[in-house]
Amino acid sequence: MNEDQNVPEDNSLPGNQPDEDQIPISQKEEVSENISPPETIAPTEPQSENSKLQTENMEVHHHPNVEKKNFKEYLLEGLMIFLAVTMGFIAENIREHITEHKNAGILAESLFEDIKKDTAALHTMISFSGKKINAADSLVAILHMPRNQWNDTSFYRNMSPMLIALPFFPTDGTYAQMKASGTLRYFDQSLVNLMNAYDVQLRKTHLREDGEAQGAWILGPFSFDFINLEVLGDLRFNKPVTHDMYIKTIDKATTDKFINLVVMNRTFRMRSLQEYEEQLKIADKLIGALEKEYDLENK
Repeated sequence: MNEDQNVPEDNSLPGNQPDEDQIPISQKEEVSENISPPETIAPTEPQSENSKLQTENMEVHHHPNVEKKNFKEYLLEGLMIFLAVTMGFIAENIREHITEHKNAGILAESLFEDIKKDTAALHTMISFSGKKINAADSLVAILHMPRNQWNDTSFYRNMSPMLIALPFFPTDGTYAQMKASGTLRYFDQSLVNLMNAYDVQLRKTHLREDGEAQGAWILGPFSFDFINLEVLGDLRFNKPVTHDMYIKTIDKATTDKFINLVVMNRTFRMRSLQEYEEQLKIADKLIGALEKEYDLENK
């Protein structure tokens, strides 16, 4: 008997493991029975209300204890906030006041120059008014004389100013700008009152001038029937008179009407002269106030 036949086969050695297909079915079932299934996790039971509350309480973040402030501390904080806001408001007002004062100085200087131009023009208007009024007086004196005593040269020279309506054109651009933009508020009320008074007076002056212009347009066509306009043109532009100074014959009724029209225009000019003089008074006051307030005397 051979020794090889008495040695049992050790299937535990490597290489001696039988193939799975060679294991009998009965042995397979025994192996599967010996292998315990993997542990399964039991489903968690639903949390009770108490456990939920405990969980929620645990999740709450507790803030550190803050020391309570007393009334004085709250009052101090409120006072500091109030002071900060007040100081900011005051600083803004100061800045705005400085800006407004600077702009007011610029506008005041511009207005100062405008009024100075107006005063020069008003002096011219007042001078012309005196000449026109004197010319009207001389012309009326001539018309009251018999026709054969008229001095034709004197008649034409005194007639020329009667047909001129020389209006006053103010330089009011700065005031109109301030009035439209609301920058009049930059100025002291006394100055604003003078500016407004000057503007109101301008309206009165223009009203009188409109009346005089209408009177000149009435006198002109009436006199054109018996005088030579070419002579008036020479005199108006200070040219040598090279045209005939004729005066056509006019009757007593026409002469009387002529006198009335000349007197009417003289009256209009006298009223305009009053307005010019009043305008000049306000202009001088306004110039003096601007010089004093904004130190414009040397400008």
